[in-house]
Amino acid sequence: MKQPELGKRLADLRQQKNLTQEELVEACNVSVRTIQRIESGEVTPRTSTVKILLSALDADFESFKSTIEVTRSDDYLQSTESWLQAAWISGIVYFVLGFLDAVLEYERFENLYEVDSIGFFIASKLGYFISYALFVCGLIKLGDYFSNYLLKIAGFIMIGLFGIITFFDIFSIFYPISETNLLTLGAGESICVGAVGIVFGVGLMRLQDGMGQLAKMAGITEIIAGFFFAIVILFLLGYLMLIPATIIEIILLFKGLEFIKSERLKN
Repeated sequence: MKQPELGKRLADLRQQKNLTQEELVEACNVSVRTIQRIESGEVTPRTSTVKILLSALDADFESFKSTIEVTRSDDYLQSTESWLQAAWISGIVYFVLGFLDAVLEYERFENLYEVDSIGFFIASKLGYFISYALFVCGLIKLGDYFSNYLLKIAGFIMIGLFGIITFFDIFSIFYPISETNLLTLGAGESICVGAVGIVFGVGLMRLQDGMGQLAKMAGITEIIAGFFFAIVILFLLGYLMLIPATIIEIILLFKGLEFIKSERLKN
């Protein structure tokens, strides 16, 4: 069901029944924060949540559904499904390449930032970035479906930031950077990744109403990882936290794919 019309209609219906949001909470056991976000158009709830609210408001779901635009076009759902399919697979590729990237960075550090094979290094870096970009694009598509603009914006910033980091990694093998500048850039990179990661985590948590507790778990792990990166000296802990975060997000994308498939069947 589309927002913001859905939220407006639910709010109008509640007010017609002379109920406050708190009184509706008591009647349906849905949190007041969830009701506030639905009515404001901030999130798109699951059909089951809408049915619970309508039951508490003594309203018929089918009648309510006929008063608003309830379906997205099949082309939109098909496009979203394709993106999510590519995204969760890319997430697995990104996860595996992450270990290779860690090995390459360690060897480069040990060799004073010289690499044995420039071609292999560049190819691995580009593959790592492309898989990451496709992976995050899937989460952005989920954000688009559930009208989660914070997740969309943070996702695009994350991709752009990762692209800049990748560019500097490749640039540094042709034009060596002094150790002092390298440490400064590394600290700045860690702070930026941490700050954006925290916002990205908050965006993931806002998927909770549509995607359940898995989205909350993904958001929490991203926020913790972002916090460690922002501290700079704890960046290694940030990398470790990205392992469970990535795994949860891959599962979240797969779950999102199944959800979109079910929505297409309803159409």
